[in-house]
Amino acid sequence: MDRSTAYRRGDATAAAPRTVPLARLRGHCAAVFRAAGLDGAAADLVADSLVDAEARGIGSHGVNRTRIYAERLRGGMIDAAARPAVVREQPGGVHIDAGNAIGHLGAQAGTDAAVERALQGAVCVAGVANSNHCGTLAYFTRQVAARGLVAIAMSTAPPTMVYFGGRTRAVGTNPVSMAVPRAGGPPVTVDMATSATARGKIILAHQLGTEIPDGWAVDEAGRPTTDPAAALLGSVLPFAGPKGSGLAMMVELLCGALVAGVTADGIGDMYEDWTRTQRVSHLFIVLNPDGWLGREAFLAHVEAFARRVHDLPPAEGFDQVLLPGEVEENARAAAERDGVTLSASVAADLDAIAAEVGLDHRLTTAPR
Repeated sequence: MDRSTAYRRGDATAAAPRTVPLARLRGHCAAVFRAAGLDGAAADLVADSLVDAEARGIGSHGVNRTRIYAERLRGGMIDAAARPAVVREQPGGVHIDAGNAIGHLGAQAGTDAAVERALQGAVCVAGVANSNHCGTLAYFTRQVAARGLVAIAMSTAPPTMVYFGGRTRAVGTNPVSMAVPRAGGPPVTVDMATSATARGKIILAHQLGTEIPDGWAVDEAGRPTTDPAAALLGSVLPFAGPKGSGLAMMVELLCGALVAGVTADGIGDMYEDWTRTQRVSHLFIVLNPDGWLGREAFLAHVEAFARRVHDLPPAEGFDQVLLPGEVEENARAAAERDGVTLSASVAADLDAIAAEVGLDHRLTTAPR
């Protein structure tokens, strides 16, 4: 498969944007993944992750990823039948080989293993090797916080970003997520790439035919660009210069080197490399408040902290100072009620990939 197909642009002449109920969208994507080779539970997991991102306003990691996952499954770049397995366990740590499973299965295995063991003590660290792109890390860290635990997660990615001071691709956008439980509301959740923007936003801009802001990327010659096509051939920039660059490097070492011994060019590009598997690695650190301050005392402190933040005087143009993750929670609540509105090009591509895998339904019809 060539690069142009992997970065397929939507049909600019397609109809108006389409609003779709979450359940319909989830069912459509799950049906595509089943037709591409995943079993029902795995297909549902991946679809739920993508629709959750879409509902939270994170379209870069939303249902526009359906095509690339399906194509890599059908092309044998992801093993649809693989199941992650524990290969080494020791006090406080577990090592998992994802077996080239789709990344959501690898990440879920790491999450579940770390939670199970952290509930028996104060902490557990789960490392997952031989995986693939797993969507938003917050999808998994929020699960941990829902159990009353604290989560820190990170993942490697193929080298598409420059190091500070460089002009060519050298490191992945290597995301980091953290989630802290709250007794009186949704968890406090941070999920961010170490780049100025998630590369998925550039891919989405390319699909939509829109420009990207200054400061996101450079072209192949290392020159700043607002053209998403040139940016995809070039590199994304680290956030805050040396700060994002340094954090990306530490994720590469702690997650890639420590867990899997796979860094930099050893990681395959999901969109551009159809000759090898990705070999992405993930790291999940789960802390049990019972092993530290104590759950009730910790949650009380978190709630008092949240109230102090909410009571701060807002800046001009803001109604309230919000906690990380609250904007996304509000978007999710609205999407549960009203559905999500997909651009014409993304909606058309979802229908197109469904037809390509042999399904005879569209987003406007119920999956069969």
